[in-house]
Amino acid sequence: MIRVDIETIIMASGPVPSLIVLRERSGNAGAGAPLRSLSIQTGSFEAASISCGIDSSQGGRPITHDLFIDTLGKLDAKIERVEVNHVDAPVFFARLVLAAPDAEGKTREVAIDARPSDALALAVRANAPIYVEDDVMNRAGTVSLRTDTETGEDELKQFDQFVQTLSPDDF
Repeated sequence: MIRVDIETIIMASGPVPSLIVLRERSGNAGAGAPLRSLSIQTGSFEAASISCGIDSSQGGRPITHDLFIDTLGKLDAKIERVEVNHVDAPVFFARLVLAAPDAEGKTREVAIDARPSDALALAVRANAPIYVEDDVMNRAGTVSLRTDTETGEDELKQFDQFVQTLSPDDF
């Protein structure tokens, strides 16, 4: 499993899907190896929910992801991690790994199948780590253009150049 972080959320509307970009953490790559990224297409509402979880913004009432996190807390359970564990292009699969007490009070892990967008929205709310199966990253990932030593301005220039080369067919 490869530990990743949400690098970017590209919001879209209409028939164009939004994009969630996961980037490998620098400690995962071998010395000098380029970092890899994984782009997952999702709907605009799902992308907005992930973004709201990152920003910790809440409306007047809890949305479904907030409700689920609150419910887990009331049951003394928590999200241990999220795993993006399979790809059948263009569809990705994920699972939530929960830590929940059993009847004897011992903690046990329970894995639940989930859409990656829901799993990511829950992970950001629970501050849970996100992992990608190595096989998924090898099959669907790309080499990330970003390095940890770049300045924010360099990143923006590279991203701007990248965006300039995109066409609707790329999505």
